[in-house]
Amino acid sequence: MILRRRCGASDCLAFFFITSLLLFFILVCSILYGTRTESPSLPPLVKEVLPAGRCLCEFSTIFQCDTCLDCASSPAVLLNTTSGEGEAWIFDHRRDGHNYGLDENQCDSAFPGLFEDVNRAKKHRKQIGKITEEELTSFKMTKGMVRVLIYHGHLHVLQTFLVDNVNRQKALASLSALHRALISSNDRSATPNIEFILSVEDLPAEPEKPLWVLARRAQDKELWLMPDFGWWSWDMPQIGTLDEVAIEAVQRESMEPWDQKLEKLVWRGKVTMAPKLRRALLEAAKGQPWSDVGQLKWAAPNFQQQFKGPVDQCQYKFIAHAEGRSYSGALKYRQLCRSVIVSHKLQWIQHYHYLFLSSGPNQNFVEVERDFSDLSSAMDDLLAHPEKAKRIADNSVAIFRDRYLTAAAEACYWRALVRAYREVTFEPLLYNSGVEVGAAIKRREKRGVRFETFMLYESDKQMEFPQSAE
Repeated sequence: MILRRRCGASDCLAFFFITSLLLFFILVCSILYGTRTESPSLPPLVKEVLPAGRCLCEFSTIFQCDTCLDCASSPAVLLNTTSGEGEAWIFDHRRDGHNYGLDENQCDSAFPGLFEDVNRAKKHRKQIGKITEEELTSFKMTKGMVRVLIYHGHLHVLQTFLVDNVNRQKALASLSALHRALISSNDRSATPNIEFILSVEDLPAEPEKPLWVLARRAQDKELWLMPDFGWWSWDMPQIGTLDEVAIEAVQRESMEPWDQKLEKLVWRGKVTMAPKLRRALLEAAKGQPWSDVGQLKWAAPNFQQQFKGPVDQCQYKFIAHAEGRSYSGALKYRQLCRSVIVSHKLQWIQHYHYLFLSSGPNQNFVEVERDFSDLSSAMDDLLAHPEKAKRIADNSVAIFRDRYLTAAAEACYWRALVRAYREVTFEPLLYNSGVEVGAAIKRREKRGVRFETFMLYESDKQMEFPQSAE
């Protein structure tokens, strides 16, 4: 007699649990492999389970500017300011592009639409109430954050949380750019007193709080946009300061004008920064006669052959753009070339993105879907209509390289950000109230340290100030 053991409920549950655990393990391993590998191709299973993450197509942004983007393509005349012998002032990038000290009227006249996100943030905060000191104190200081005080036109560092040298470099670059904008103001005494917290991380840690950040999504209404650290400088191969790259791009294109550029689409980048998004670009461009699209492997022995700096890309008529972990800091360098920028629909907004136009006579870039499904048709159209491509490239130079990416525009934006933030926040104090130090001469304790002094500190002292300074 053979006894057969029947499968009880507990056995079935155990089998189901083990199978589910195994499938989950395979899923996690597939995702980890897909997001971390630099292999040019992925197994079909990995492609299927690879998440879009923060790059879901349905969250792309449509830019709508209330201050007339089309007028940004026209000369800006300021009738109530004169220069020379009574002539009306008009922004000229050759004369004014490096002028950090344009006054408020000149800034408004020269850069319509640049302050769109500043006004949005101010309007939002007026609706829900002013920023309080308690609100700032409630912030959990995390990676890349700096608490800052501007008092009587001077920049003070109150607190830092910088976890590595890259963090430190980005924070110092952003603070240096802000300091430059403050000290170049033609009326520094009128600079309002404010206290705020900025973050130089790609992804804002607390998007529901009034943090100064490099980029935001449309739903992040509390965040205040600031120019990214690259406007000061970026310690990367063939980059440096933004205006340095712009000068080199102009010099390069004086030797290689539009009609001598390669009729190809160029892109270089790490696929692991946004695997699904960037792999879609590689797939859409694969095997196309107009394609010079490839990924960068920083540890590869042929890295130098793969790499193309921003000025090297100016030899191409078409330059592709793809976001990374959030925004991609490479976009502004690509816009320094007299080339057509071909970008997917953007999810992350930077402070100057409201100036993008994807259609019309003043079109300054070409927009495709986030999965690049229409990239081929867009390229076919550009190649079939060379006069259209040149017009878009010329518009891009006129709007970005010669105007909104200039040092003058950056300084104007910083000061506009400070003024707008002051309208919706508390009046900060330079000294801690009720605290006296010193035996012979009693005085209240000053908060933080002036930026000029902070810059002189050793790097380890700058990382977690003031604890590291004790």
